[in-house]
Amino acid sequence: MEAPGRIPLRFALVAAAGLLSLWLLRRALAPFFLAMVLAYLLGPLVELLARRLGRPWSVVAVLTGFVAAIAGALLVLLPWLAGQGDRLVASLPRWRQALEAKLLPWLQDHPAWQLRLENGLESLDPALLFQGLRATGGGVLGCFLNLLALILVPLILYYLLLEGPGFVPTLRSLAPPRYRPRLDRMAKGIHQRLGGYIRGQAAVAAAMAVLQALGFAILGVPYAWLLGLVAGISNVVPYSPYFTALPPALILAYLDGGRGGHLAAVAATFIAVQKAEAFYFTPVWVGRASRLHPLEVLLALTAFGFWFGVLGLIFAVPLAVILKVLLEEILADYRAHPWFGEEG
Repeated sequence: MEAPGRIPLRFALVAAAGLLSLWLLRRALAPFFLAMVLAYLLGPLVELLARRLGRPWSVVAVLTGFVAAIAGALLVLLPWLAGQGDRLVASLPRWRQALEAKLLPWLQDHPAWQLRLENGLESLDPALLFQGLRATGGGVLGCFLNLLALILVPLILYYLLLEGPGFVPTLRSLAPPRYRPRLDRMAKGIHQRLGGYIRGQAAVAAAMAVLQALGFAILGVPYAWLLGLVAGISNVVPYSPYFTALPPALILAYLDGGRGGHLAAVAATFIAVQKAEAFYFTPVWVGRASRLHPLEVLLALTAFGFWFGVLGLIFAVPLAVILKVLLEEILADYRAHPWFGEEG
């Protein structure tokens, strides 16, 4: 006979198998995760319109406006990105000459470094690079599956916005009645913090893209708006713009004739914008909602990035939010336990 209050072994095994299935199917579930993020972004607008239009029509209206906005942005961005790419390709010979003019005198004075550079360039095999890119894309089947996933996102998003509130009572009914009040409290905390984090992070990314692009443009850095877009998008992974946007900006400014003072101004402007993000935008727009300390964010990035790679870096903070809510409940039980209050 099973002890009361304990989860039966067969139920625990089913739960463990479910978690293992989620891990094994993580790539297939990527469209669902993306749709959930978009549902958090669009959900408040649906709730607002549902009071007047009803939920089905509000979902249709919000999705129609969202798709139209994305299509309009793509119509503007794609030709612009294509033009930026053409300019970049056309500028490569001029930048190569500039790089050679700047580096050759130094390399001639340092033959050991010149030999290392030549050996490194000779070891680069374009065929291997092309094979690696093909392997990353997964060939024809991978492209088909990625396209299918992209098509599925709007459909999944529609059902999440339309029927999402109905999923919660269904899941709640699976929990034992004695645990439902606690689960309600935990689910509410996770929902509020995740929603605040996702909406705040989207706003911070947009603000970083505009501010970094303006800073680079004022300083005359080539492709300033493209670099700003890269900085804004990569800001989804905290601290990554220091690796994805700053080095290319310094290199482009250097090849465009920038000297020490100009390069220092580019770096200082970039760091100033990042500090504004760290001291104001993220604490006010994101930190208050997620209630995560910067050290907790760094720990989450390190741990989940080590375990799950790029996906771990992207989902590190949302997962940290969930774990912190669970930890707060465990700490509350710990403090309420008679052992905690016993006198020595």
